[in-house]
Amino acid sequence: MPDIDAPINAVTIYNDRAQITRIGSLTLEAGEHVLRINGLPQFQRDSLRASGRGPQGARILNIDVSDEYHARPPEAESQRLQAELAELTRQWRLLEAQQEALEDRRKWLRALGEQSKDFARGIAQGQMKAQECADFFQFMTAQASQDAEAALNLKASIQQAHAAVKAKEREYNQRTGNVNSDRLTITVTIDLTSAGEFTLEVTYIILGAAWHPTYDVRVQQSASEQHNGAHINLTYYGIVEQYTGEDWHDVALSLSTARPSKATIAPEIIPWYLRAYTPLPTPAPRARSLMSFSSVTSAGAAQDTNNGVDEEGIGMVAALAPQAVRAPLATMETTTIEQSGTALVFRVGRNIDIPSDNSPHKTTIAYDEFPCAFDYVCAPGMEELVHVRGIITNTSERVLLPGEAQIFMESEYVGSTRIKQTANNEQFKIFLGIDDSIKVTRKLIEHTVDKGGILLQNDIRRTTYAYRITVHNYAQVTKQIVVRDRLPIPQNERIKVRTQSITPQPTERTKLEQLTWEFALPTNGERSIEYHFTVEYPGTLNVMGLPSE
Repeated sequence: MPDIDAPINAVTIYNDRAQITRIGSLTLEAGEHVLRINGLPQFQRDSLRASGRGPQGARILNIDVSDEYHARPPEAESQRLQAELAELTRQWRLLEAQQEALEDRRKWLRALGEQSKDFARGIAQGQMKAQECADFFQFMTAQASQDAEAALNLKASIQQAHAAVKAKEREYNQRTGNVNSDRLTITVTIDLTSAGEFTLEVTYIILGAAWHPTYDVRVQQSASEQHNGAHINLTYYGIVEQYTGEDWHDVALSLSTARPSKATIAPEIIPWYLRAYTPLPTPAPRARSLMSFSSVTSAGAAQDTNNGVDEEGIGMVAALAPQAVRAPLATMETTTIEQSGTALVFRVGRNIDIPSDNSPHKTTIAYDEFPCAFDYVCAPGMEELVHVRGIITNTSERVLLPGEAQIFMESEYVGSTRIKQTANNEQFKIFLGIDDSIKVTRKLIEHTVDKGGILLQNDIRRTTYAYRITVHNYAQVTKQIVVRDRLPIPQNERIKVRTQSITPQPTERTKLEQLTWEFALPTNGERSIEYHFTVEYPGTLNVMGLPSE
């Protein structure tokens, strides 16, 4: 039963697993042979497939998987880390033993020092000379000083050795802590009609590997683009992590957007019922019971309200400004893209190494240039800042998967945001920072209670509110402005909100009374928005959420 050396040749990584391809060759005589690949980490046995190439008429008769049992992971890297950990631990224990021996000697010296009255008695009785006593105490003092210095040095060395042991333990646990030490053996039975070289290829699915996308977004704006927008350079990365228990050396790497775990079954629709809430009855007390039972209560679910006016994230501080002309960037090596059914496969252009350390490893998938337009979004009811928003069209031939994005204005880091899943030719929007050249304010210009606070008919109180929003463009170019605000929504039938006027009318008004105005604001231009509304409610009702004066 010959062992065949079949290293990993290619890896295709999915969102939560990987497909491993191993290839090995042997020169064999004609006849039946059992080939064995040893020491493989745990994989999904039912995913194992085998194929081969060899002399005319070669056949694969059988494929089998058996277990290997190991006390520790057998990989050379794990064994190296274990040996280093053992040596560091030995050095740490040796230093602790030296510390104990030094402490014993210091105790002995202290015990001798406590005999000083006996020395004085010996000098008085002529049994010891004064010089001998002086020499002894000089030795004691020098030795005590040396021991004190040695104790401090040993303490520092022990702390350093202990820290080194803990660091090596973390490294060892990171590589082996999530890995089963037992291994698998693949056995393949083949039949050759003639002697020759046979090449065996096996594939299987293994857990403990994953990838996810991340992006760098660089906004580039030349002087000619100040009025019309800009373009962005988007670098599409794949972040690969694996802790399969085996390092991947010099492998052809592919990243697939297929999701095997989601492809097995579609969700079934179950009936949706609405029913009235019926409180649980209070249990009756038992006869002659000495204790009473408290009634059972049920807490209502708290309603989650969102006071924000936008679902999109807000970027960090930055402003768009023309930049000096710079030398072109160096080109990046990217992947080739293939369509595989409904999924995309990104094939890395060179073989790479990925250790089994559960650490992120980055590879570049693509580098694209997209057109980008800007608008300037503010919600002065929440904050009096204006955010730059880029409106970008995915003109590439690939889908942008959801992932984190790092944003740069030219070479300056702005912050991070998240890109949603974006199909080919679909738009996506990201915030790029704060534009301080546009000022926005929101002021309460009216707050009155009818008849000076006297209650109206049916004990109803009516309060009128009015707000003015002012936007001023101090920039040297026209800006496309988006203003967002809101009107209150009553959640009690005894509270009535009536809109008196909105000037100008909003571009969009939702059922949740979220208001949006969109307009172009020229250089040094100013636009005001005013709206009035009343709130009516019983005078005895304490209303939460009313605007303050």
